Order: sequence, then C-alpha cells, then structure tokens
Amino acid sequence: MLITDESFFAIVQDTWTSTLGFQVNRAEREELAALEALTVGARISGAWDGEVRLHCSPELARLIAAAIFQVDADKAGREEILDALSELIHIVGGNLKPLLPQPVNLWLPSLPDPTHRAQTAPQWQRVCRLTLISEGHPFAVSLLGDPPPTSESATPADLEGRRSAETP
Repeated sequence: MLITDESFFAIVQDTWTSTLGFQVNRAEREELAALEALTVGARISGAWDGEVRLHCSPELARLIAAAIFQVDADKAGREEILDALSELIHIVGGNLKPLLPQPVNLWLPSLPDPTHRAQTAPQWQRVCRLTLISEGHPFAVSLLGDPPPTSESATPADLEGRRSAETP
C-alpha cells in the first residue's frame, strides 16, 4: 500500500481546493470534539478492505454544502449537508483507489449507524488520520482498513508471492 500521511494530506488538500475552493492546513493539535462531529464514510472493498471517513463540525459541514450547492450557508438544510459531505468523501475515496492494492471498489458513502455498527463493524486498524483546519473549523479525515499481512497470518501463497517479488 502506498498511502502515507503526506499522500493522504495531498489528496484531501487537492479535493478541498478543487471542489470547494477552501484552503486546508494541518491542525496543531486534536481540536475536533467527537460529540459535535458529523461523520460520513465510504467503504472500500476488494483486494483491500477499509473505509475512508470524514468527521467535521456542523458549522464546517454547512459551509461545505453552501460551496457545493452554491447557496447561502444558512439556507443549506440537513439533506444538502449530508449530500455534500458524502460527495466530498467519495471524491477523496476515488482519489485513494489508485494507491490501494487492486482491484478495489468504492461504495457509496453512508452515515454510521451506531445501533447496528457495533455488531457488524470489521476490526480495522487506523492507516491514517489527519486533523486539519479549513475555513477556521477543524475536521478530521481517517482511513481505516485491514492490517497488512504478517508472516504469522500470511498464507503460503502470500509468502511465496512476496519472495518472488523480492528476488531480482
């Protein structure tokens, strides 16, 4: 997998700039209150399984909806806000796909369902998490997914494939 914090940041920064016209900077410290955050995620499956998630404040979400739908921020309703966040995370996910083991599919974004998710959520590891600031508001973007295979969990075919790739 070729995703680093820097490549993930570049994708998010490019998406925000080209889609919204917003600048993005890294936050000095964790400034996002989890209780106030709206979260959307887009599932990735195939040769690698995971999810890319966007967590942002209602204030930033409203600004994002205003930019995408070209309306005044105070006129953006809940449906527009969720559509805008979903579109944005789907764009980020689409830009991540070429950096993931192939083939992978990107699913339509969804809102987490805390009542159902606890029983069905895969045990993913955090690959990257960026805490950022845009338009004066903090937000976070996370990539969660399957851990890379280790020698203990790898199948003989996985190990043979690695040995073949390592030999010139």
